[in-house]
Amino acid sequence: MPVWDSLDFWYPIIYGLCLIVIWALTRSVYADFRRRRSGYGVVFDSHTGGPVATAIIRLKSAAGQVAVTVVTDSQGRYRMVAPQGEYFVEVSKAGFLFPSELTIQKKDSPFYDNVLPGNHVKIEDYGTIAYNIPLDQKWAAKKPLTANLHLTKNAQHLTAFLGTGAALYLAALQSSYLIWALFSFYMLVMLGRLMTFKPPLPPYGVISDADTGEPLSRVLVRLMDKKFDKLMETQTTSPKGRYAFVVKKGDYRLMLEKPGYRKTIVNFPTVKQNGFLLARDFKMKK
Repeated sequence: MPVWDSLDFWYPIIYGLCLIVIWALTRSVYADFRRRRSGYGVVFDSHTGGPVATAIIRLKSAAGQVAVTVVTDSQGRYRMVAPQGEYFVEVSKAGFLFPSELTIQKKDSPFYDNVLPGNHVKIEDYGTIAYNIPLDQKWAAKKPLTANLHLTKNAQHLTAFLGTGAALYLAALQSSYLIWALFSFYMLVMLGRLMTFKPPLPPYGVISDADTGEPLSRVLVRLMDKKFDKLMETQTTSPKGRYAFVVKKGDYRLMLEKPGYRKTIVNFPTVKQNGFLLARDFKMKK
């Protein structure tokens, strides 16, 4: 009898494929968590899930004034910070429409969690806007079959838990070195996910009183280009002492000023990437 007609030949192959399916079905919820942890959002095609590069995102106040403008990178990523308030989002890209009617109708996306539900956002305090933003193609093709394989966040966690239990049972049932090696590799991958599943750092810095530790509101924070000694941006800390800047590559310093406190100047190491979130905690002395 040919070797490929035996169960011993096909069992490890089928077992390995099942492990890959479990990993694939549960991957997006962990990938989305890492994106939010980094403070980035993604602009994506609502029909294919692919990233949309060089999309222009504008954040406007209720009066129609543009507060922030950013452009997505080659992977559709963007990072945007804004103070407390209510804003309207505008996204423009040739060949695409915003807001996504497809996502509004479905009330969900098969590709991403934490999706911007419309064009209105409310920020309770200073922070990063990291919604994933869907755009509709003007001449959209039918949604791909792979979109139907998407599981909700809870379903993904349940699949990972039950799938691991089933994989352990089947490994014990067959009890071969190859099966146990496949299961061990699968567990290393899943444990690697859990090791990175940690609370994110706050997407803002906090300025506080050096003696009491209380956050300081209305601190004037100036972002200066260190090379040319040029003022780049000015912010005022929120009631919770928060601020944040998104900067390009370069050398920067911060100047902190508040009546009754010593003026503080902080030099930063060279920033080597665009879209860097410049936000650190500082204490000011009276």
